[in-house]
Amino acid sequence: MRSVGTKDVATVAPESKRKYEPAAGGTAALDAAGAAREPPPLTRHSSAAEVVLGYVCDQVAAISRYEPLVRRDEPDAVHQMRVATRRARSALQAFGGIIERDATRPLCAELKWLAAALGQARDTEVLLARLTAELAAISPALVTGPVQARITAHFTAELAQARQTALAALDGQRYLRLLEDLDALLADPPLTPLAEREADKALPEPVRRAARRLRRALAAVPGAEDRDAAIHEARKAAKRARYAAEAAVPALGNTARRQAAQAKELQQLLGDHHDSVVARTVLLDLAQEARDAGQDTFTYGLMYQRQACQAAKIEQALA
Repeated sequence: MRSVGTKDVATVAPESKRKYEPAAGGTAALDAAGAAREPPPLTRHSSAAEVVLGYVCDQVAAISRYEPLVRRDEPDAVHQMRVATRRARSALQAFGGIIERDATRPLCAELKWLAAALGQARDTEVLLARLTAELAAISPALVTGPVQARITAHFTAELAQARQTALAALDGQRYLRLLEDLDALLADPPLTPLAEREADKALPEPVRRAARRLRRALAAVPGAEDRDAAIHEARKAAKRARYAAEAAVPALGNTARRQAAQAKELQQLLGDHHDSVVARTVLLDLAQEARDAGQDTFTYGLMYQRQACQAAKIEQALA
């Protein structure tokens, strides 16, 4: 597998047209008629602060946009809200030389909390879809017992609990404080001297740094004592490399797009491996429940082995 670098690193979100403009009292810039003025597109000549804060601002807007959809249990809403949360956190971490890292560390911890609160619901959705598809791929002659019914019952309960967890987080004061802190960050960002440099001069190094960390994480996989854990760490590094590159697209163009595309591809591959690890744990639990109920467990074992084979193929691709 090719290594990922800033000169060679799936298409990212459309280039942001948001230009971060600090304004007194948080008001938008107005034209002569008093109407809100559309900011000019971000370019490589924009300041590093404008590009990075523009990306963070887009993610904060996405969090607010998807919150009511999560409350209504709309399809994919939890996933999109969690992704926006992760993107905001990754940008603050990757560009700590532009937005003061020490000042944003508590905010990053709160964004991590929100992503975890939303994560249980999303992870449960993914596992249900994965095991349902796996069962459908097996010949009916090899399905013994009420396997689908047991899978559905298990995840129905899990999803209900996960949804309660997510809604409790959104209803709490901690979430409201997080939104206030994000607004405060955008209104008065703790910028470093590097923030005023042109983006095409200031952003390449943080983007390259994220790519280097990904390469190191991938290189550590073959010799790792706990390969599953090492692959999971590489997956997190792929997310960071992807989101750092996404943020820099207005300044670095195709160079950042390539890194984001390759990091996204790796993230999906490594995520598939992680999902297979978690799925096998769930299958063992389901098999034990079936055994306790006096039911045949052959199909669970078959599904387990199929998941193990999928993980092995991914590990071979990383070798």
